[in-house]
Amino acid sequence: MRFEIFVGWRLHLSGQPVLDIGVPQTSVAGSHVNHGTLTLRVPDKAAPGDPAGPMTVIVTGVGRSGTSMAAKVLEALGVPMGNTGELPVHEDQDFLRALLYFDFSLLAGLVRERNKAMARWGFKFPSLQNHLMAPQLQQFRQPHLIVIMRDPVAIASRSLDSDPEKCSVTETLRNVTRQIGDLMHLVERAECPVLLLSYEKFVAFPETGIEQMAAFCRLRPDAAQMVRARAAVAPNNPHYIELFHRRHRGHFDGVVGGYAVGWCAAAEGAEVIAVEVLADGVVVASGVASLFREDLLAAGIGQGTHAFRIHLGGLRLAAETVLAVRPAGVALALDGSHRRLGELVVV
Repeated sequence: MRFEIFVGWRLHLSGQPVLDIGVPQTSVAGSHVNHGTLTLRVPDKAAPGDPAGPMTVIVTGVGRSGTSMAAKVLEALGVPMGNTGELPVHEDQDFLRALLYFDFSLLAGLVRERNKAMARWGFKFPSLQNHLMAPQLQQFRQPHLIVIMRDPVAIASRSLDSDPEKCSVTETLRNVTRQIGDLMHLVERAECPVLLLSYEKFVAFPETGIEQMAAFCRLRPDAAQMVRARAAVAPNNPHYIELFHRRHRGHFDGVVGGYAVGWCAAAEGAEVIAVEVLADGVVVASGVASLFREDLLAAGIGQGTHAFRIHLGGLRLAAETVLAVRPAGVALALDGSHRRLGELVVV
């Protein structure tokens, strides 16, 4: 095992040429700028003019470490990142279900499907070390692992901000450091190229970080792709923050008898919430969440009068249409959204 440290020049720590994915930097006070990048099992360098070849790029890191930003950068650079449903977290909903529920049969089917459709693709899944073992990475075609590392205090702070009653400060920080150790266990045993990126350094030197990601994935982005990738480096994204500090709660349960059903309530207070139904990202119907449901009352959701039932008749929606429900005027959809109609219909 050997690590190569890229800080803007070509290193030969092992005596062998390594992939130079840094860019020359001006010397500062007799030293070089540290861009916070490490690579393990350096990938082969593509010859000029050669096609990049097939590859599966997997983005991971401890939760709340900046994996969403990295996934958006890759998408901008031309790597399809799957069925993300325009979610701020930029997670492929199909792979999310397969990995979250340890459905390895579904996972294998998704891999075959993506390999058949695309030579190069990727997905993002935080805390991958809790759901796959290192040998299982070999089911992906030419896997390349990108791991985002963030200051543990920042990760713990973000976790506590979104769920202050979960545990104490010290317990949260201890849990974060334990997760980092588990993640490094996966990285050490993964038999594939690994790129480790410091979130803080990526934000400080975005152009360099983008260039290093592109080189690691053997991409040759054009100027327009580089501009889009730079725009994706947006710390404190308001949509992402809203996701973990929601003003509303609810769930899109499914489609029953031609009606979108579920519930939506304010996080605080008893106001009636207007909701919208989106089909493939376009608002196609609306209504209010004001119907009574016994289970909502039993669960302590106000007085139980927060259910919705919105007619979808006449819309001619296909089974592959992706549906979502959100509070009117709010970017984030309710839990249970971003599923295909065929998956939502309840008989």
